[in-house]
Amino acid sequence: MKIRNFFLVAFLMLLTVGSSMAQDVQEKTPITLHGVWQMCFYRSNSPDIPGELKTSNSLKILSDDGRFTNLLMMQTGAVILGYGTYEINNEGLYTEYVEKNVHLPQLNGEKNEMHFELKENGTLMYVKYFLKNDAKGNEIDSWCHEIWQKVEMAPVYPGDELR
Repeated sequence: MKIRNFFLVAFLMLLTVGSSMAQDVQEKTPITLHGVWQMCFYRSNSPDIPGELKTSNSLKILSDDGRFTNLLMMQTGAVILGYGTYEINNEGLYTEYVEKNVHLPQLNGEKNEMHFELKENGTLMYVKYFLKNDAKGNEIDSWCHEIWQKVEMAPVYPGDELR
């Protein structure tokens, strides 16, 4: 009887230890960036503080099929600034393969590594990328920093504001 109880206690201990160790292993959620992102900037009345985060009229569309499009909304209509494909390399890095870019033509036909960090539950994306040269080929060796806010679906139609 004692040996049976010993095996029962040993089995229960193994079961308890195994289940507690399994709780420490966290499933990695795959990173998805697809959606519509709106460029943001900080605006302040004081040079000493960053101020409030405001949205701009630039959008980045990251499709779930691996394509990206950057566009600019203007009073006269929208214009596409650049497009290509992208892939997520790992947590914190994705690469844009730029087919055409009128804003940064030095990136045409190039790959552009985008270092990113998601904040605010994935609604803000802080991006930085390195530019070796400007559009005329002059060496600039400069990091560019951007903030993008994910555009969410409105819960209801916003009314006549859009027309």
